[in-house]
Amino acid sequence: MTAIGECLNYLVDDKDTKTERLKLFQRVYDSLSSEGLFVFDIAEPGRIPGMGNYRNFTQTEDWAVLVEAKENKQQKQLTRWITTFRKVGELDRRDREVHHLQLLEQSEIIAELNQIGFQVQMLESYDKLTFSAGHIGFLAQKQ
Repeated sequence: MTAIGECLNYLVDDKDTKTERLKLFQRVYDSLSSEGLFVFDIAEPGRIPGMGNYRNFTQTEDWAVLVEAKENKQQKQLTRWITTFRKVGELDRRDREVHHLQLLEQSEIIAELNQIGFQVQMLESYDKLTFSAGHIGFLAQKQ
């Protein structure tokens, strides 16, 4: 089972995220066959190095993506504003997304996975895609 792209970090409601995350880990564990694998990644504090502000863009001839991110170190939260532009025929289309993430501690996630019964290995990359600062992967195996 996989959950790639920091999806466990997303703040989607006001529920107790730790309790809900433990329920999710239990459901994943229960759904896996013996020695099954759960692969996922998270954003942790320090995802945005330095002062906690980030801006970047990528573009080609017919599209562009602009990203601005800000990390609130006290609340351990990250907000990303993503603006996309793309050419559709003769028209230009623009879209904007806002992502709110709760930054998670590696040690807390390992403890939660161990509590459920997983054996945990840390990942530094998905094959050739090396994680950047504050982005870490997990390989959790059902025992």
